[in-house]
Amino acid sequence: MAASFAACMALAAAFNHLPPKALPQIQAVEGGQNGAAHVNHNGSVDYGVMQINSQWVPALAKSTGWTETAVRVHLMFDPCFNIAAAGAILRQDLNESHGDLRRALAFYHSHKPALNQTYRTRETMAGVRMFTRPLPDLPPLPENPE
Repeated sequence: MAASFAACMALAAAFNHLPPKALPQIQAVEGGQNGAAHVNHNGSVDYGVMQINSQWVPALAKSTGWTETAVRVHLMFDPCFNIAAAGAILRQDLNESHGDLRRALAFYHSHKPALNQTYRTRETMAGVRMFTRPLPDLPPLPENPE
């Protein structure tokens, strides 16, 4: 993750009262990039580093006062705006899930249980890979004297 992304994620997490590791974990699973636009099977589009779904564009346009076209451009090419939007979306999901972070992370992907269960597993694995240290090699066990 680029240092500038980390700074934007830290700011978005602090502003939205999110755990600091949640946004990097989402980005690791989403795998989005600056300038990315991914068309989904249902016709919606995921934009930018945090893969913000196009269903959020009208609400983001309303909250920013920008046109929907301007929001799409910023989601694709302004990684800090994209990350800020992700932070606001995750905050809403965390409120909806009554503070259950695993459920909120799954909601970030989909509110449909069949779709979010796999995502929940992927988020958990990403968190383990990113935020736990590997166990050191253990010395061999002594031989049994029997």
